[in-house]
Amino acid sequence: MHGGCAVRVLLRGSVRDTALVAAAGALLATGIASPASSGTVTASSVSAVSAVSADATFGYRANARSDSFVPHATARPPFKKLWARDLGSVVSAPVAVGNRVFAVVNADQGDEGGPRMELVGLDAATGRALWPQRPLTREPAATVTFGGGLLFTQTLGGQVRAWDPADGSLKWTVELGNGYCQYPPAWYGNVLYTQNGRGKAVALAAGNGRQLWEAPLVENGRAPVVVDEVGVWVGFDNLAYQLLDRATGKEVRRFDVPDRSGGGNNPVVLGAGALWLRNSFSDDSDAVAYDRRTGAVLRRVPADATPAFGTDRAYVAHRGVVRALDTSAGYATRWTYTSPRQAATVRLVAGGFVYVQDGTGELVVLDEKTGKKAWSYRLGAEPHPMENVVAEEDWRGWTVPGLATARGRLFAPAQDGVLIAFGKA
Repeated sequence: MHGGCAVRVLLRGSVRDTALVAAAGALLATGIASPASSGTVTASSVSAVSAVSADATFGYRANARSDSFVPHATARPPFKKLWARDLGSVVSAPVAVGNRVFAVVNADQGDEGGPRMELVGLDAATGRALWPQRPLTREPAATVTFGGGLLFTQTLGGQVRAWDPADGSLKWTVELGNGYCQYPPAWYGNVLYTQNGRGKAVALAAGNGRQLWEAPLVENGRAPVVVDEVGVWVGFDNLAYQLLDRATGKEVRRFDVPDRSGGGNNPVVLGAGALWLRNSFSDDSDAVAYDRRTGAVLRRVPADATPAFGTDRAYVAHRGVVRALDTSAGYATRWTYTSPRQAATVRLVAGGFVYVQDGTGELVVLDEKTGKKAWSYRLGAEPHPMENVVAEEDWRGWTVPGLATARGRLFAPAQDGVLIAFGKA
């Protein structure tokens, strides 16, 4: 499987160590020590960046596991609005690291006949642009993630790029060929893992885009890739998944329902020692947990949104009811929150709080221990009473939704392409 993919790599200069702090912080986030930079990540440098790495959001659903968990976040409600930027018609799940925030936006205001996806970098304190927006594609579904001191974008058509977050300069470009993937790559241990939506997973060296391996997938579809110490996971709803070896791409395990196909519409997540898959074949969809090391089914819970996780907690939403399940005590329910519109998705678990996107258009922040409402803010207009509200809509305006937090701030995409920053009230 090594070297068999016709991948085109274009380098833009050398990949310098844009910031040793950022690189070491990203390494700490995964617990992997790797030569991410041209310098040496010393004990003193790691110590200096530990706070940054523990209080950052590296991409879609926070990290390479997609568990939505930022355990040491310093943001605390109640919040006040710090700034708001109108960036087009929709904003993706932001990336927040240190004093900077990044996102992919559809810069088309609705009068251009289609999406105009661009990469945006902003000063987290003021909302000021760090550099001019970088054009990505006129196709929908471009995404962004962060790792090892670089930003990485992927377009629906299979173009992967690395960018310097300091000045927005392009470092390298890889063409995966004709593709169809909605979700961003996953960075782990200075390797970028992704798939092209056409039955091929790929590992790229994060520093220069060199292909390390490629592997065939059991399905085609826009499924996300998640990574942990066990390996690389690609899940296609609750109908198929593959576990690949991180170093070689060799298939370690496969689950595949015969004569059924899963497009990967429902994001997968690694949490509570398991791989969680979900489907949406009916109103009574389940989230199913598979043991990471044996593949055995551990449990099924009713869910119409992908679970999020915290310390000894799983947060599962079904028909507008969010349940906090104690994973250390047989998944006993510790508290519940009920949406007035019977639709809710847990977007972030950060610093002792659970951030729920309510079907009413509100962002609701709950105390992680008690479930009591700590703060709320309306990010969008309340839907019409007759409108069908979907709990988890991951194809919303050409981007993936989500929240980010870093250094005491919260970043939330709002209606009509506005990104809002919140801070201490």
